[in-house]
Amino acid sequence: MIHVETVDLGARGVSFPADRVGMIVAQPYVPDDGLTAAEPFKFTAAAAAPQLSVVQRTLTLSRERHHGLAKTHFTVFPEYSIPGLAGVQHIDLALNSAEWPTGSVVLGGCDALTRAEYSQLLTTPYTHVEPHNALQNVQPGQWVNCAIIWVKSANGAVERWVQPKIHPAWDELNTVHQQMFPGGSLFLFQGALENGVPFRFSVLVCFDWIATVEQRRPSEWLLQALQQQANGNQMPLSWMFVIQRNPRPSHSTFLTAVQEFFDQTEYPNALRAQTCLLFANTAGAASPARVMRFGGTSLVLSPQTLFTKPTCAPTYGNGGERFREGSTLLNSYFDVYFRERGACIHTFRQVNPGSLIVGPAGRTVPVENAAVFSIIDAPEPRAPGAPVSAATKWINDELDMVPRLRDLYPTAPLAASANAVHTTLVSGLRSVSSQAATNAIRLAAQESDAPTGDDWLTKEAEALEHVVHALSILAIPFQNPAVEAEPAHATISIRAQQVDVLAIRGATHEACIKHSERYVPSPRRHVLLVSRDRDNTVWVNRFGSFLQPETVSPGAERKITDPATGMLHLGYHNLLSLYRQANTAEEIEAGISAELAA
Repeated sequence: MIHVETVDLGARGVSFPADRVGMIVAQPYVPDDGLTAAEPFKFTAAAAAPQLSVVQRTLTLSRERHHGLAKTHFTVFPEYSIPGLAGVQHIDLALNSAEWPTGSVVLGGCDALTRAEYSQLLTTPYTHVEPHNALQNVQPGQWVNCAIIWVKSANGAVERWVQPKIHPAWDELNTVHQQMFPGGSLFLFQGALENGVPFRFSVLVCFDWIATVEQRRPSEWLLQALQQQANGNQMPLSWMFVIQRNPRPSHSTFLTAVQEFFDQTEYPNALRAQTCLLFANTAGAASPARVMRFGGTSLVLSPQTLFTKPTCAPTYGNGGERFREGSTLLNSYFDVYFRERGACIHTFRQVNPGSLIVGPAGRTVPVENAAVFSIIDAPEPRAPGAPVSAATKWINDELDMVPRLRDLYPTAPLAASANAVHTTLVSGLRSVSSQAATNAIRLAAQESDAPTGDDWLTKEAEALEHVVHALSILAIPFQNPAVEAEPAHATISIRAQQVDVLAIRGATHEACIKHSERYVPSPRRHVLLVSRDRDNTVWVNRFGSFLQPETVSPGAERKITDPATGMLHLGYHNLLSLYRQANTAEEIEAGISAELAA
């Protein structure tokens, strides 16, 4: 069986606000080659120092309280995130400093500890371990993967509780030289919120969330202990932290365990209706990016809570098939899924479900002030130290994927020029505002009916690629286009006149023309539309050109009653052909003039 030991934080003067707590969750990148190839799995010498910097950066952000509350109540590191005893000592020093607030908790997972290191950890003053996990139970040749929970009491004393992982994951089980020590217990921390309502929380390490010990999951052993302690009354569980290094955080087994955890049929007096279940995982890339493995840090709350799901909140989505590997298992839950799966640090305020009141006056969302910080101090739109919209996250991820014209057409004489302008344009597009990014995609994708950045898929991705490629070619003869020129995609200078550029991809060229009229119904100046239909066919110009006598030239008076006056039109096929054949920028400019005059 799994033994549950209760720790009374109330006796240590630890209490939390009744309405909101501040949380910091690190999401560091721990690549396979960052850990030793053989067990015990420890950070390599090359990886340990950068990981120690991540610990320091997270602790600094915890002290800075960007979530806006008086303190950070919970600072969370995933499994395999704290680099050994050096990392533990680093956290010890931070919490023992006068700057670290009392009444706060830090929890996280170390890389593997040898038996000797485990002994050193346990013999440090103010360290607690449940007897089943005592040193004498660790056999020679075994190593320990453990969670550590630090608590700074009201009097400034810092204590830590060491909880070894109960069940190895496959990589930890499928070893050759040494075996992971299987822990035999869990800690259950309890106290009272500032309004006197009891709180309780516990921590599980990755595979312990789905493992079974004597036909029960560790979480069920915990709930059974709560049920027994309730003695006919009701005992709520406030937080359950699951720290992970999990390549598939949305595996159906993990999500099914969520459903079973919130099912009150068994252990009905161990209340979970207001539990915040937090999954903290390591990252899938060394910097913000779109990745399919790891990441997925999330909070899951019961459907019984009174929260409201936002349409498309900054920084996090509502889970669902798009984020959960196509699964709908959590659709009825409040699934706060942080979009950034690359390396970063999440900061936010978590709202206590028990503080909500019924009715419009109590309407709120589970998380507030959610922001994304970079692991290192480097400019990154997806981790700016502020909220990140779905549009900003999506467009930056997609810009990582847009192929360069140089790579698509390496024999083009102007390939080097196209490559240079691609870099400049992409950099400019990355920094556009969230609203500008949203408008740019809606304008570019004629066939899109997706309402938000969380819904954008292939059509929108193809439209963005069209924008980048069209602007890359135009930027060769018409240098330095301004890319945030709403409602257009960019503004270029032709014959000393400013011309708005619209790059639209749609079903037909005619559909692209009609679509453009929705966004630029009365052009403020001349407009150049570059359209691409589904098959990228040639466009025969019949929309008018400023080079024709019957149309208005740049600088001439426009007819306000004629919305097409001053509108110019190029097919992308035509523009691409000019680029592939031209030897100089002047040849592209002359070819564009000829196309518009045709």
